[in-house]
Amino acid sequence: MSDVNTSRRGYESPLRRRQAHATRSAVLAAARELFLEQGYGATTVEQVAARAGVSKPTVFTAVGNKQTLLKVVRDVAMAGDDEPVMINERERAVSARDEPDQERAILHVAASIMGVNRRYAGIDGVLRGAAAGGEDGLRELWESSEQQRLTGARFWLETLVAKAPPPEGFDVDAAAEELWIYMAPDLYARLVDGVGWSDERVEAWLVARIRGLLGLPGTSVELRRVDGSLHQ
Repeated sequence: MSDVNTSRRGYESPLRRRQAHATRSAVLAAARELFLEQGYGATTVEQVAARAGVSKPTVFTAVGNKQTLLKVVRDVAMAGDDEPVMINERERAVSARDEPDQERAILHVAASIMGVNRRYAGIDGVLRGAAAGGEDGLRELWESSEQQRLTGARFWLETLVAKAPPPEGFDVDAAAEELWIYMAPDLYARLVDGVGWSDERVEAWLVARIRGLLGLPGTSVELRRVDGSLHQ
């Protein structure tokens, strides 16, 4: 009899899962909006709850405390959704890895980096400011984000040099450090918000930088998107 009761308590209906997912999505959307509007310090869990239309305890149940909210908002911005799939296993990364032609793989890599920066640049600024405020957990999260980008830069370069021999003397560590700079979300924000570059111009610039790291001649490919159409 106790086995039957345990089974019932452990059962979670599809409806309840959908409701929990919708609640979590609403909380994360509210937190993202508030962090971008007023920064980390000025945002409270009460405000997040009010904007999401839930109670304060529900915020903690659905996601967690304020630091956890920022971490998960960061993760979603980087990945593009709240699914537990590593970035290097997502569609664009798989496309770059599976594409046999190095030139076209570079376009996939640049498009992936651009996608992350479009979603994440604003939250990166929030996290950077919050980390400067001195909270240990946020400083560690900021440092982790920087390290993850360096790891990502090395992954992209190793993916690309597997398709064609790199130039003589190619140093993947040095190249990864340089690509780490080119991938920086604050650099993206400076180019777009600071000097008014279009996303298309930033992407073309990024393609050219990656090709330069690989010692590839010419620049014509940098003007083309993954679908083959010309940048304006």
